[in-house]
Amino acid sequence: MALNFPDTGENLSLEMITNKTAPQNLVLRLYQNNITPSDTDTAATYTEANFTGYAAITLTGASWNAASAGTITYSAQQTFTCSGASSNSIYGYYVTQAVSGTLLYSERDASAPFTIANTGDAVKITPTISAN
Repeated sequence: MALNFPDTGENLSLEMITNKTAPQNLVLRLYQNNITPSDTDTAATYTEANFTGYAAITLTGASWNAASAGTITYSAQQTFTCSGASSNSIYGYYVTQAVSGTLLYSERDASAPFTIANTGDAVKITPTISAN
């Protein structure tokens, strides 16, 4: 599935482009409820993962590569690793602002759901945004 910018994310992006709203670092989160991202989503739409060892990952502004050909990619792949017996069905990820908590975008994994249940199970994501 494609990256989805809901209405809140589109509006926030426009405000940041025009310098009406100051940008913030972003927070990458996994979600475990069986939904397909839509234009009416907010951060509350998503049930965040809670498997053992899970923690949301802050994506700092300085760590994004320079945009090229309408695409920007984070400098390194981000890994969420299970550190003990637990169970989550992961459907995708969503990204919020670090301070406001406002949802910016989300994406459902094409092969969802996948289970995180054992020590060492991992989800790896390289954050990328395309304006194409």
